[in-house]
Amino acid sequence: MKKIIALLLGIALTAVALSGCGARAQAAGIGDNGKELVDFNIGHLPATGHILYFIAYEEGFFKEEGLNVTLTQYSNNTEELAALEAGKLDVAPINATNLIKFLGEGHEVTSFGGVMSDGHALVVDPDVVEGLSEDEYRRNLEVLKGKTIVLQANSTYDIEFRIALKEAGFDLEKDITILTADSGTDAYNSLKNKEIDGAAVYAPFRQIALNEGYVPVIYCDEVEYFEHPICCREVTLTENIEKDPDKYVSFTRAMIKASVFLLEDHEKSIEDALKYLDVDKAILTEDTYNHSINNPDPDEAKTITFYNAMKELGYIENEVNVKDYINNSIYEKALDSLINEDPDNTYLKDLKQYHEGALYAGSSSALDDCCEEADDCCNETADCCG
Repeated sequence: MKKIIALLLGIALTAVALSGCGARAQAAGIGDNGKELVDFNIGHLPATGHILYFIAYEEGFFKEEGLNVTLTQYSNNTEELAALEAGKLDVAPINATNLIKFLGEGHEVTSFGGVMSDGHALVVDPDVVEGLSEDEYRRNLEVLKGKTIVLQANSTYDIEFRIALKEAGFDLEKDITILTADSGTDAYNSLKNKEIDGAAVYAPFRQIALNEGYVPVIYCDEVEYFEHPICCREVTLTENIEKDPDKYVSFTRAMIKASVFLLEDHEKSIEDALKYLDVDKAILTEDTYNHSINNPDPDEAKTITFYNAMKELGYIENEVNVKDYINNSIYEKALDSLINEDPDNTYLKDLKQYHEGALYAGSSSALDDCCEEADDCCNETADCCG
């Protein structure tokens, strides 16, 4: 677990963009498998957390897998969902909060992979911690008692930091004032208002805020409830996977290849991302390789944990069995096929180890079902059957 966290690094940046603008399409042709390329449409936000799309496109991994990809930029998850349901997209990155919200509203979508995790920080005006050493204010949420902070509505870090405060014993109605912003840009800009004490921010706003003298009280990866909280998930219509699962295996193979490339070639990965992102190269490099995780794993257990956090906070109006909307088989087939092709690849084996831990830790899994049927079926994983 520690090894994979150390290896898989990236960061989320969301900025305002016009719906459907910035589309990039590869020329149709023949893939490396000798067959005609299959059209495949991917939505994305102008976010560094979506860097695997940019790498897979620019480095030709989608074409290698037989996909004629069009990348189209959107402004938010709601627009992406509408495009999915209108048949304009085959896949879109949707944050965990909105994924669960959409499921509760009855949308028939499935999560089958991961895009990124971590990357958020709760920063405050330096006056809030004046006279305190870093050891005294870091991870010490008590410094926020009686303060006013801003969180972006329907964001993952809205859930992350509310849970952190609740776990620290805060009465969220009495001990702190929480305002909401419509976008990450608005949340960052709120820091300029001296009536606001702090805000949750993500790339590049997090690094910009730190450069401007704002102080980090806690990063989301330090919230013990989550153990590195997930953010965007790979999402498509459930019927799409049912109709053509192989197409999604091919897409996932390309994403796994991109995650390997991200580790192996930092300079070229950043060069690829800068074709899509209007952000300072130094900040992009710092954020991409030092603050969060780009992992294509579906992260079933962490998705369920996120659902439980939303339920604890009263965000769940209509309960759903989230596990029913997580497809692990697509990722497993893609990863296993790549391992078969390159059995000595340590990184791929690390992904496999991570997946087995993420899938089976604390969740109702295939191994659990197996053990219910036969006590001796888990000889290689004795803990499963006790």
